[in-house]
Amino acid sequence: MRLVVDGYGKFVGKRDNQIVVKEKGEELDYFLAEELTQVIITGKGSVGFDALNLLALNNVDLVVLNWTGDIIYRLSPPELKNVQVRREQFESYHDHRSGFLCKQFISAKLENQKSVLGALAKSRGKNADLSSEILVHRDRISVFLDKLRNIKDGPVDKLRGKVFGLEGKGSIDYWKGFGLVLDPEFGFENRSGRGANDGVNAMLNYGYGMLKGHIWRAIHLAALDPYAGYLHADRWGRASLVFDLMEEFRQQVVDRTVLSMVNRGVVKTSDFEIKDDYCLISDKMRRLFISKILDRLDSKVKVDGKYVTWDRLINNQALLLAKYLTGETNYKGFYRRW
Repeated sequence: MRLVVDGYGKFVGKRDNQIVVKEKGEELDYFLAEELTQVIITGKGSVGFDALNLLALNNVDLVVLNWTGDIIYRLSPPELKNVQVRREQFESYHDHRSGFLCKQFISAKLENQKSVLGALAKSRGKNADLSSEILVHRDRISVFLDKLRNIKDGPVDKLRGKVFGLEGKGSIDYWKGFGLVLDPEFGFENRSGRGANDGVNAMLNYGYGMLKGHIWRAIHLAALDPYAGYLHADRWGRASLVFDLMEEFRQQVVDRTVLSMVNRGVVKTSDFEIKDDYCLISDKMRRLFISKILDRLDSKVKVDGKYVTWDRLINNQALLLAKYLTGETNYKGFYRRW
């Protein structure tokens, strides 16, 4: 269970084995620490030292997000002590495993993009022209996917440029197909990344920030180094492996949630405002969006004949990566067929 602490003036404290949330001295709610997996703070307040100790003892992350969904800071329990996983993680960068993983992350991303566009086309079956146009973009992604799979494995530094080139081309088609089903009044023209200037991009950014926190926790629990990635090159301060693994889950966890909220009229253009060239989500809509993303993480998906939550699936995928590096099993990027 994830606890979200939103608003201003909140205090997170401890009582026995419970985490207590207070406002102006009055208790708002309490939770057994052992039942929590993560505490997400999106407002301004304070956390007691005793609460931090209790969270650490129960292996609970504490993540603080800013108004765009970016992680300001993250407090976590001590690193797990499986040094062999990290030794293999560092060594694998210089052999074929790094290139193989690089291709797996992007292959899964492209497959998930195809899945989303396929579902959108199917749901617009009554509008044959729109459905056909979406499928054109999906089929172009298939071409890039075939080219990706034909790249021979090797050290990632020798093939990263080719992989990113195909990923970039696929993403152009994905976002074009994505935008076809959105009301033009939202002003979505393409994926703008950081510094969103429209509501859809603002929601995507915020959702990716939330997803990043969960991916980070999964990597931590798998005893992997979040900064030693493969697809995303080393850069000071960037958790490259977190961004690597995120590629497999952006579309199914965040993009589909945004599409659902916008197309069902849950979110309106009035839920956003432009300030200093940045698009801001209203507090009311941000709280609703947070709950929708968490609901998505708690929903189930069928994997190998069994139903698991997206939350558990992400953790499993990080563990699968660790086991691949230590030679225990093969690795396959996760994607969902539409």
